[in-house]
Amino acid sequence: MTTQAAEALRSTRVEGLLWLDLTRKCQLNCGHCYNGSGPEGAHGTLAREDWITIVNEAAERGIARVQLIGGEPTLHPDALALARHILSMGVELEVFTNLVRVTDEWWEIYRHRATTLATSYYSDQAGEHDEITRRPSHARNRCRAG
Repeated sequence: MTTQAAEALRSTRVEGLLWLDLTRKCQLNCGHCYNGSGPEGAHGTLAREDWITIVNEAAERGIARVQLIGGEPTLHPDALALARHILSMGVELEVFTNLVRVTDEWWEIYRHRATTLATSYYSDQAGEHDEITRRPSHARNRCRAG
């Protein structure tokens, strides 16, 4: 790619949502998982600086909303720092989480006015929900709602 082409691409304005698929690691083992995530999943090769560069360049081009997804994005070692960075830029954040383990730091992120929380809740019946996730996750999900 020529320098001119790279500059033209860099200056292009876009709209919409940027999905950052941070990890294949997840505490659950749902049979229907679209990207093969589970307890044995890996985080990939991008470093924190790479993720931040991606977010910065997307924001420069007009992206106003970023979604962290995976696997379970909160398991990625840089996810919390990345979420804080996204919010500090004035960009809206959506976190698609299974809500199995929520730390105080993540609750702080979820409470932020520019954060949207998305989750999968399969059934109000514990047995049905746990059968889908292949883990005893229903009780942990329910305690987050109360």
